Amino acid sequence: MSNICILTKKKKISKNKVSHSNIKNKNFSKINFNNYIIWFEKKFKKIKISSKSIKIINKCIF
Repeated sequence: MSNICILTKKKKISKNKVSHSNIKNKNFSKINFNNYIIWFEKKFKKIKISSKSIKIINKCIF
């Protein structure tokens, strides 16, 4: 499974890690993924989504 959220389309962010001597190295920050169980088509589905999308789902449902 890829590291992209299904709902919000978030993916890893590329950034530069800058040293004291101003050398720039490429660095990646990951998303905060969580496993979430949801009722879908008469059964439970386990999906891997970001924490932001979990907040969005809980806000819409409850």
